[in-house]
Amino acid sequence: MSPLELLRRVLPESDAAASDAEGRRRGTAATLAGSAGHGVAAGLITLVPMVILGTLLWLTTADVRLSWPETVQAATSFWLLGHGIPILIGNGVLGIVPLALFGLIVWVGVWSAGRTTWAAAEHGWRPALLVASGWALGYTLLLLVVGGVALLGPMEPELVRWIVLALILPGIMAVVGMVRSLDHDEVDEFLERCFVPAALRRAWRPALHTAAVVVIGGTLVALVAVALSINEVWALQSDLRPGVAGGITLGLLQLLALPNIGLWISSFVAGPGFSVIEGASVTWSGAETALVPMVPVFAAHPQPAEFPGFTPFLAALFVALGGWLGWQCLAATARLASLRAKGLTILCGAACTGLLVGLLDRIGGGALGIDRLADVGAPAGMLGLVVAGWLLLGAAAVLAWDWRSLDR
Repeated sequence: MSPLELLRRVLPESDAAASDAEGRRRGTAATLAGSAGHGVAAGLITLVPMVILGTLLWLTTADVRLSWPETVQAATSFWLLGHGIPILIGNGVLGIVPLALFGLIVWVGVWSAGRTTWAAAEHGWRPALLVASGWALGYTLLLLVVGGVALLGPMEPELVRWIVLALILPGIMAVVGMVRSLDHDEVDEFLERCFVPAALRRAWRPALHTAAVVVIGGTLVALVAVALSINEVWALQSDLRPGVAGGITLGLLQLLALPNIGLWISSFVAGPGFSVIEGASVTWSGAETALVPMVPVFAAHPQPAEFPGFTPFLAALFVALGGWLGWQCLAATARLASLRAKGLTILCGAACTGLLVGLLDRIGGGALGIDRLADVGAPAGMLGLVVAGWLLLGAAAVLAWDWRSLDR
């Protein structure tokens, strides 16, 4: 006989019920506290290396104008930048977020949230959601505390983005981690209880896969472009004379920003193009150049030239990718489902992919200073719309082929 049953025999029924309620409250509080601790630990996994790197730079550069506490505050600001929060440096703004760093931080958060909710997920999505809420609370508190520390330093986080992302991003990471720990039936039930339409429930996985292909494909092309211009890149790096530690840090930051350049290349392929500074743009019609920032990787920027007339046909790559998206969406839909259900799934898949690509470009693009450097990269809204349109065109062709084959 369990201790709880013994208490029920000895205590009056009302006292036993009160004891059960008190036990549940204490259990819930303990669960939230434990999961919040895991959320804080997940943030520290990426924060501590930033502080260590900043300390090493401070020790090797020996800048007497910068104290160690200010160095730590600057490192925390760069950690916040990795979450998509722009930082203010004097009169300028640094709003370009290295997407590889952003992806690493999100991956660590999702992994930690999934590990934290794993045991609770065996009992359904409700207990897992409680644990995920505690995890998100802990990560949010860490973001707010670190942001408060950074506000006292030489590089302040942009206030509105800091507060908004501190409240939203941990919740997204927690929910994604929780979903990864649930089985498919539990995921479908959870999304249904959240009033997510059936078409969107079928389309979100294909959309994630397609967005990943866009980012990875563009990053690989960016890597090839930098490799082809490695002499110019290395010459510019040498002219800056950053020193050993500074050179390693500068190279690491450029490596982490390759996915940003990959999205800009994807924007060129899709049509909107991109610019690294006002007057230096790359579109289907050609490349224009101007005095670009002293960033070594920008040495790979194309020289001024007019591109061939068949350049717009590069968009066929997105149409072909849309066909793959359509195939995935149809695979997630019942074979004999109505044409309307299949069409809505494909529409949601293309729209979600465009939204993800545009959102990533909005996070990764932005300001690299003031004046002509106030808007660097691709137009995020236009890029998302154009990508969704090309993908929808390819997916619609697959849908027509599927409808034709069933009609026979």
